[in-house]
Amino acid sequence: MDWSKTKTIFIIVFSILNVFLYSLYIDRYTEAEQIQPLPESTIDEKLRGDNITYSALPDSSEDKPYVRGESKAFTETAVDIDGVVNVLDGRMLQITYDEPIELDGDKEDALVTFIEEEVPESSEYSLWQIDEDQNHAVFFQKISGVPLFHSKGGQLTVFWNEDDEVIGFEQTLFDNIIENEEQKKLISPLESIHTLYQKGLLKTNSRITEAELGYSTHVQVSENRQMFVPTWRIRVKDSEGKETDLYVNAIKDGVIELNKQNEETAE
Repeated sequence: MDWSKTKTIFIIVFSILNVFLYSLYIDRYTEAEQIQPLPESTIDEKLRGDNITYSALPDSSEDKPYVRGESKAFTETAVDIDGVVNVLDGRMLQITYDEPIELDGDKEDALVTFIEEEVPESSEYSLWQIDEDQNHAVFFQKISGVPLFHSKGGQLTVFWNEDDEVIGFEQTLFDNIIENEEQKKLISPLESIHTLYQKGLLKTNSRITEAELGYSTHVQVSENRQMFVPTWRIRVKDSEGKETDLYVNAIKDGVIELNKQNEETAE
C-alpha cells in the first residue's frame, strides 16, 4: 500500500469536509442574521392578559449596600424586672412577668407603648404582625432604617393572655451593624413582579397590593455574624382575598424562600 498517496487522499477529503462545514456555518449564520425575531408580548401585557394588577409602586432609584451584623449577647443581670429572666445560648432574651402588664386601648398603639417602656433597645424594632388567635405580636428589627424580614436573630415577640395582659416577651437583636462600602444598584419593584410572574408565582386575577424594601439574611459569615441583602417584599392578594408575601433579591433578582433555610454560601 502506498501510504504517501493514502495520506494525501485523507488530507484532501478532510480539507473538502472542513470547507463544506464552514460554508454550512456561514449560511446558517447569515440566515440567522437576516431573520427578524418575532414580536413577543411584553410581560406587562401578559400580566394584563392574566388580569394581574398592581397598585402604585415605590421609587427604587436609591442604591443600597450589603450589610453585616453580629448577634447581640444578652445577660440575665442586665435586665431589671419583676419576673423571670432567662437567656438562651447567650443570644435570646426571654422575659416572663410575675404580674402581667395590661394593654389599654387600641392593640397596636398599646403594644408600641409597651415595648417603648419595657423592652431594651425598643427603637430598633417595627411592628410586623399582630396575631389575635395566638395572642402574640411580632416585631422585626430594622436594618439601616428598613425591616429585616423573618430573621430569628433580629426579632421581638410579645405574648399576652386572654385578658389582654402582656405575660412576657422574647427578644433577639443584631448589633455592630456595618454597611459595605460598595453601593449596589437595585432592581425595581416592577422587575420583581416580573420575576415572580416568570417563576409562575402570580396567579390569574391576583393583585399586588404592596411593595416594600427591606433586608433578608443572605449568608452566615461566622457563628454569630450574618450578611443581609436588600430585598423586595411583594404582597399579593389572590382572587379569593388571601394575601401572601413573596420576596425577591433586590440586587441579584432571584426569588428568596424565607421559610426555608438559606443555602447560599459566602462569595
